[in-house]
Amino acid sequence: MTQAIALSYALHQLATVVWVGGMFFAHMALRPVVSSVLEPPLRLPLMLGVLRRFFRWVWLSIALLWGTGLWIFLGGMGGKAGGHVHLMMAIALVMTALFVYLWFVPFRHLKAAVASTAWPAAGARLARIRQIILTNLILGLITAVAGAAGRFF
Repeated sequence: MTQAIALSYALHQLATVVWVGGMFFAHMALRPVVSSVLEPPLRLPLMLGVLRRFFRWVWLSIALLWGTGLWIFLGGMGGKAGGHVHLMMAIALVMTALFVYLWFVPFRHLKAAVASTAWPAAGARLARIRQIILTNLILGLITAVAGAAGRFF
């Protein structure tokens, strides 16, 4: 394995940890605590700020995942990959599409609703974002398992 391929694997794993780990933290730890402690006028701006920062990292992760994944697939595997790699790429397409939708539709509406202090509308948008994050979290965990153990099946 060349150093470039090794570096690609490392960056690929780091990007996966950032995106999937961030979703796990946001959905399983941050959201339940914030929802149980803060009222909407405090909770919704806080979650908007958290998501704004996290989503910047998601964009970087997506770029790294696609860049390194394609580099590994074309350079390290020579285009020859097991079914688990094709499964990971298919799930990555779905996850990327869901995130792009999340960014351009419900997140944009969440920002507008928080800016205008329309708390019920902001709450509805945040609930939609939470659903998409949960879906992507499940898909990301499946992809991580496929990447780690897929070649053994």
